[in-house]
Amino acid sequence: MKIISVANQKGGVGKTTTAVHLAHWFAMEGYQVLLVDFDAQGHACLSLGIEKADGLFRLMVNDYSISEVAIEARPNLHLIQSDKTTNRIKYFMSDQPMREFMIANKLSEAESLYDLVIIDQAPGSDLLQIGSLIASDSLIVPTRMDQLALDSVLEIITSARALGNYPNVDPPQLIGVLPNEFDLITKETLQNIERLQKAVGSHFVLPPIPRDTSVREASSRGMTLWEYAPTSRAAIGYENEGPIVNSQNRVGGYLHLCEIVRDASR
Repeated sequence: MKIISVANQKGGVGKTTTAVHLAHWFAMEGYQVLLVDFDAQGHACLSLGIEKADGLFRLMVNDYSISEVAIEARPNLHLIQSDKTTNRIKYFMSDQPMREFMIANKLSEAESLYDLVIIDQAPGSDLLQIGSLIASDSLIVPTRMDQLALDSVLEIITSARALGNYPNVDPPQLIGVLPNEFDLITKETLQNIERLQKAVGSHFVLPPIPRDTSVREASSRGMTLWEYAPTSRAAIGYENEGPIVNSQNRVGGYLHLCEIVRDASR
């Protein structure tokens, strides 16, 4: 079983959309997938057309098992829901022994049930994020292509790598930084891509997600692009000649991301 965190300390950069599309694609490929919504806004729930609920609170505070709180969101895809009660979990954890490892211990229950666990992280930096990163094998950092968002990328990567200072903790391996709302036309976007490559290394900058209104339309209907607009640019990428293309012979889009994550997890 692999655990992947989708995280950034800044909000509004595409974390939930990334996590939901990853989870649904792997489920369609036949993997048994658990998506865990760690955001009190419950956007992962809403993106799949499912009501918010206190599943994560019951798991972490009331000591329910994963099988008791995870619901079926799609075939092969289970979801642990979140709502405003999630904000109370970190206060509960703060008084517990080995608090940083509580999430890792809880998610270890998923080992015999799932092939892949994807964590949709909330923005900010707190005990929930630290515990989730400790529990994770890998990390994906979505970002918008503006300067403020780019600054937060370095913060979350630095925080994740610093976890190696904990005894017996292997920090999550960075799969890459995912540019969202990518617009090939604007000069600012291209300049910020260059800045990002210099900051984290060009090999850590993932093929981008093109700007596409289909993403918001699908989310507002409680659907993923695989259901709503499977041939949209955000789903399958854009036409571009280059050495790295996805299975549709295109660049970027959630398909490209999913295929990279699949190959990295083998």
